[in-house]
Amino acid sequence: MSIIKFKPWVGERYKKRDLFGLKILLLGESHYGVSDKENEDFTIEVVKRLGQDERYRFFTITAMFLLGKKAGERISNEERKAFWERVAFYNYVQDLVDKCPRKRPTAQMWHDAKKPFLTVCEELKPELIVVLGKELCWNLPDIPSKYTYCCVRHPSAGFSYKIETPKLLEAVNKAKIALVD
Repeated sequence: MSIIKFKPWVGERYKKRDLFGLKILLLGESHYGVSDKENEDFTIEVVKRLGQDERYRFFTITAMFLLGKKAGERISNEERKAFWERVAFYNYVQDLVDKCPRKRPTAQMWHDAKKPFLTVCEELKPELIVVLGKELCWNLPDIPSKYTYCCVRHPSAGFSYKIETPKLLEAVNKAKIALVD
């Protein structure tokens, strides 16, 4: 049976619907690293360090994208730190894939991640799930209709604000309509 090994990051303002008037769950694919660093707060520690304390490409582009910035614009350290307090973030695969990025999860890892993901959704009750990566999107289970989601390219691989922003805004509108219904 699969379990949640890496608890999600939940920003202090997540439940306040501080971004687009919605509770937004950002869904990443997987973690990389060495197994002796693995613990249930691993995702929380990664978001704090790479999303808030440092400027790591994936986390910075993700923040800029959801804040409506465009390619070439900058985001201040304060904006970046505040952004991560407004969202939740969860990595779908619940195992360290490899020591280094660019390795792909195994079929078993994809399979084992389904139940923990759905459990996280039930706990966090996101009103919008932003799936960060096409391959991740292809490997998701059927997402219950009560959750609005959109799939965008991975922020570190071929990402285009011009192409992905309309997808996000369409999903935001759909999620807001679902709240009213």
